[in-house]
Amino acid sequence: MQFWKKPNLGNVEKLEEGTLKKHPEKLDWLKEKGYERVMGVSDWSLYKAPSTAKKAVKKLKKKLKK
Repeated sequence: MQFWKKPNLGNVEKLEEGTLKKHPEKLDWLKEKGYERVMGVSDWSLYKAPSTAKKAVKKLKKKLKK
């Protein structure tokens, strides 16, 4: 699920993965209207993609334990 917020209004739009697959143009429409992706409904900090480096370190640690 993705959350998009209009900075000056404060209303948050929710986009589910199924909706994005059916209507990919909705994502472009939100960006065009000035919406920004946020972490959640109550957490309005800008969205940051999960770090891939963190995942790689976890996998490496798991391999070392074996």
